Amino acid sequence: MTSDSTQIAPWQRVRGVPGLLWAAAEINPARPFLEDRFGRTLTYAAAADEARRFAGFLRSAGVSRGDRVAIHVQNRCELATALFGVSLAGGIFVVLNAKLRPKGLAAILAQAGPAVIVVDEVTAANLEGIDPGEARVVSLANGSWTEALAHAPLEGAWSGIDVDAACLVFTSGSTGTPRGVTLTHDNITYVVGAIQERLGYRPDDLIGGFLPLAFDYGLYQIFLAAQAGAKLYLGDPEQVGPRLPRVLRETGVTVLPGVPSVYAALIALGRRGPLDLPGLRAITNTGERLPLAYIEELQRLLPGLEVFVMYGLTECKRVSILLPSEFAEHSDTVGRPLADTEVYAVDGEGRRLPPGETGELVVRGRHVALGYWRAPEETARRFRKRAPETAVELFTGDSGSVDAGGYIRFSARSDDWIKHRGHRISPLEIETEACQIDGIVEAALLQRESDDTLHLFVTVSDPALVPGTILRTLGTVLEAAKVPDQIVLLSEMPKSINGKIDRKSLLAGLAG
Repeated sequence: MTSDSTQIAPWQRVRGVPGLLWAAAEINPARPFLEDRFGRTLTYAAAADEARRFAGFLRSAGVSRGDRVAIHVQNRCELATALFGVSLAGGIFVVLNAKLRPKGLAAILAQAGPAVIVVDEVTAANLEGIDPGEARVVSLANGSWTEALAHAPLEGAWSGIDVDAACLVFTSGSTGTPRGVTLTHDNITYVVGAIQERLGYRPDDLIGGFLPLAFDYGLYQIFLAAQAGAKLYLGDPEQVGPRLPRVLRETGVTVLPGVPSVYAALIALGRRGPLDLPGLRAITNTGERLPLAYIEELQRLLPGLEVFVMYGLTECKRVSILLPSEFAEHSDTVGRPLADTEVYAVDGEGRRLPPGETGELVVRGRHVALGYWRAPEETARRFRKRAPETAVELFTGDSGSVDAGGYIRFSARSDDWIKHRGHRISPLEIETEACQIDGIVEAALLQRESDDTLHLFVTVSDPALVPGTILRTLGTVLEAAKVPDQIVLLSEMPKSINGKIDRKSLLAGLAG
């Protein structure tokens, strides 16, 4: 029989986002919940108290149901307690990346119209030159955060309802303009339970939070930790690199959520010497497809490691998860849809396609967001009702197929397809083949439209691997039209603020 410390936490019904924290604090008040690189550790009871005190401050500041509160701080304990406090007060929290440039920050603040903005000693500088309007600024650096927590805690249960908006998660949307995906309390609490049902986080797990918390994948680790009664280490995204194995060992991380660039860094380090991570039992991946070669290499370097391949979008958080037990027979898929979720492919006219045929993926379920904040036209394109009596469905723009067993084969993101010399090409296919070559760590394919040429950017762990060898190897497995025109060797792949490959930077270099 499994001991209490290792039992998988059950999927429990909670009321609203605050309920995730309140339930955990009631069951295990003294259990550590949050730890950050600034030296703070909070138990579930302490985190709940801090959240209630911040909620009390917000109410005294006039924040009411539906008001937005921007949380623009580094990965730290206060970010988590602030968002729970915003939810309890009835507000809508908006977590903004600490690395946002002032121009991008100003654009998002103008859209969100927050009543309160929370900053820290680093991010306060980003507000210089930005008129906050009527927003009240609370800073962890000047004592105003401490003053806010001196307020009497807001007691009692959350007074909202499940269909109330809980947060805005800003993404580029299909137009490239930042759009706030509007998620309800039910969207969040449903999908957290459905994800936990597949991942099986344990109360004795320590989750490594090295992704920016403004990235929904990073943000949801707070909720997943609370659902499981686990502990979350809030690390610095800059710790992903040569220091990562040491940090994982010192903190005792057992589950590492990441994107392919995180695992590429681990693989590169593992090829130089033993990783020595006996406590790491599982990794999860989303954001971009994790190449099969990465999975095989990680399991070679870390025997017994469980790898969870996932597919999702900010507009519904998570779509599917491939369990480790399913990997051997379905390694070319991103798993089956979550519980109470339906996914199918449609043709260009929106007609449902038979199993196995490729088209645009459509998602139905309780985690489909309300739409984009104050962007009705873009919302209407992506969130559609087939009939008045049916629920809203998310037209993802991504292409793929769903087989008779429900397994999803992902082909490409909506904006990734390339038309090259009369052929429609998925960069993912070529990048995946490149990553199968021994010595290649990361790969990104881009097209220079001025002369219709394909350029494959790669980083390598083997200095003897030269462009000619890479091209010859790809020529044996790819059709001629898919073989890149040029291989570009990089010492390091540029990354976005969410840790993904920065394709815009690479494309700018091509244009130059």
